[in-house]
Amino acid sequence: MIRKKTLAGVAAAVILSAMAAGTVCAAAGDEIVHLDFDDGTVCGFETYLEGGACELRNEDGMLAVDITSCGSLDYANQAYWDGFSLVQGVTYQYSFDISCSIERKLEYRLQLNGGDYHAYLGDQIHVSQDQTHISVDWTMTEESDPAPRLCFNMGYADDMTQDPGPHTVWIDQISLTVLDDSGAAADGGAAQGEESSVGSLIAVNQAGYRPPDAKTAFICCGDAAVSELCVVDESGSSVLELTAEEPFYDEAAGCRMMRADFSALTQPGTWQIRAVADGEEILSAPFEIDENRYDDILKSSLQMLSLQRCGTQTSLPDSTDAVLFLHGVCHDTPALIYGTDQRKDVSGGWHDAGDYGRYVVPGAKAAADLMLCFEQLGLDSDGLDIPESGNGIPDVLDEARWELDWMLKMQDEESGGVYHKVTCRSFPGEVKPEEETDELVICPVSVTASLDFAAVMAKASVLYAPYDPEFAKTALEAAQKAWAYGSQNPVGEGFHNPPEISTGEYPDTDTSDELLWAGTELYLAGLLAEGAEMAGTKQTGEEAVSSGLNSFGAHGLGWQCVSDYALIDLAWSASHAADGDAFAQLKAYGEQAQSYLTQYCSQLVEQAESDGFCLTLGQDFPWGSNMTVANHAVILALTERMTGEERYAQAAKQNLDYLLGANPTGYCYETGWGTTAPAHPHHRPSQASGSAMPGMLVGGPDSHLEDPYAQNVLAGMAPALCYADNEQSYSTNEVAVYWNSPLIALLADMKQN
Repeated sequence: MIRKKTLAGVAAAVILSAMAAGTVCAAAGDEIVHLDFDDGTVCGFETYLEGGACELRNEDGMLAVDITSCGSLDYANQAYWDGFSLVQGVTYQYSFDISCSIERKLEYRLQLNGGDYHAYLGDQIHVSQDQTHISVDWTMTEESDPAPRLCFNMGYADDMTQDPGPHTVWIDQISLTVLDDSGAAADGGAAQGEESSVGSLIAVNQAGYRPPDAKTAFICCGDAAVSELCVVDESGSSVLELTAEEPFYDEAAGCRMMRADFSALTQPGTWQIRAVADGEEILSAPFEIDENRYDDILKSSLQMLSLQRCGTQTSLPDSTDAVLFLHGVCHDTPALIYGTDQRKDVSGGWHDAGDYGRYVVPGAKAAADLMLCFEQLGLDSDGLDIPESGNGIPDVLDEARWELDWMLKMQDEESGGVYHKVTCRSFPGEVKPEEETDELVICPVSVTASLDFAAVMAKASVLYAPYDPEFAKTALEAAQKAWAYGSQNPVGEGFHNPPEISTGEYPDTDTSDELLWAGTELYLAGLLAEGAEMAGTKQTGEEAVSSGLNSFGAHGLGWQCVSDYALIDLAWSASHAADGDAFAQLKAYGEQAQSYLTQYCSQLVEQAESDGFCLTLGQDFPWGSNMTVANHAVILALTERMTGEERYAQAAKQNLDYLLGANPTGYCYETGWGTTAPAHPHHRPSQASGSAMPGMLVGGPDSHLEDPYAQNVLAGMAPALCYADNEQSYSTNEVAVYWNSPLIALLADMKQN
């Protein structure tokens, strides 16, 4: 007899195993947290500051919290500890000893570590110089949490009339003990967003394929013997017998696997891959084959940017599934320029990621990707269903313009430098954009923001000239001013958040790549535009191009390393320039740039050929690894267009397949697409509405485990499996406009090629 199994494979089992480890229900009497500070350390405690000021130390075998300012919020000073789990239905005893050098009120909490950070257990208590023992018996009634937070809030309490001044709080003998486990959740406590069908033994591109595409099924077979392998139609009938490669072990995925080519399947329709392993039938997710398969996902990915628009009431055609996520006017009040009493209108732009901050550095990357879609990938459609569709201007330029107009507002008129970001002082809770009404603060000018700004504005001056000459002129003048500032100022330690600001930093201390990129775009703008007044722009940029190419360092198409934008534009412009003395030097630069690109692409192809899932990452999956995957694919696709090297195009398509489901987790990482897509992204509009906004590329596996949820749930996992579909896992499941933008470029390449 053949046992049937659908969408519940090796990857699912591995992830659920890790979850079980994170939410294991200890037996009655087990002490799952014991912190006595007898080792002379602070036992892993850390601080979260929101306008307060405090430091941690060990004093006589106790945790001492030296507070110098209580700030203005009750959580302005928070001492916290992560590294335990809470299981639904279990009764615990939580206890600790506490004292303070003054009499005051503070709060203890066991809380959700994400979203609205609500407390599972918590209370305000009065403390004094006399040590107090607190002990509470309590039952976890909510869903199990594999990564909660234990914390003490010691900010400005509700009974304070003024800051009490410097004082110390001492905490000792923290204990969390299981009193009764008889009511524990029967499943061991599967956390929100982590279901039993998170992966598949047979991984495919769940968004589908075009008829001529190369198609590969990735089969995580473990120790099972696969006796049958075929493609089946919607009735379950076999239409194509397949032969798999010999099994092998893939380090990144941590599994024994095999691959099967089904490129011979070209007939439009809906299909699945079927296998029989040790008598058990396994089916892949269903997938479609259609000539225009990527048109709708391209629209959805671009619409994500439209829905991230700030300072406006958003709109989309009624036919889209994303209308639930339209929002009202938001963040339209003048923002305070940090360190001054001046305010400035900086409305507009895109909400950067899962929060509502707006950042010049990653925004420049996203805008550059859209302009690349138009200029080099030929995506000139005016019918991609964004608000400006049908206005006679390519939609990708319309969408990029929304960000560029905002960036112009972020330039300091006096110095020409560009402010790094505008956000509130801290990240918001689970609220819609128009419900974040805290004061907006414009953070100081940075060199990287200024140079990235110069690059995209110089590029815009060329591309928008046929559609809006006045805007093109404004963009070029702004680029020249930003270049004058950025190229003459040392970066030093790079941008760091000012005190009281805790939103994203996007720090960068190496500006050699930004100088190359900005110099390239100014050089090309000066070379290609008419008029003697452009000679200075051309000369200034060319000096940076020559120097940057001769000392070229790392490749990159991200927010931190932007060097490949320069290489791509130089090589592409040179290949499209006329022959003659006027463009002789450009031809030389282009040849040098293309040489760097082909060397890099060959390295990426070699990595893909050695990877079980034909991926270009290797063993290291960084924060936002899906952006890196998409960036690699864009570089490969563009270089193939210049060189005709088919291997590059094939590797680019394999990266797209990975993003859309052909990966070890079995997730299609684009929300709203495929059978198994992220349902709980770290994204405030999605969290506020209770469902995932479609068209968003999530960050993907992060083998560095850079949030508490990931650290608790994914410890010990293979690199490619370090992903959790949970809103608390901001290092694996957040979204960003500059993660979507390279996917848009990759889909544009598929549409146009």
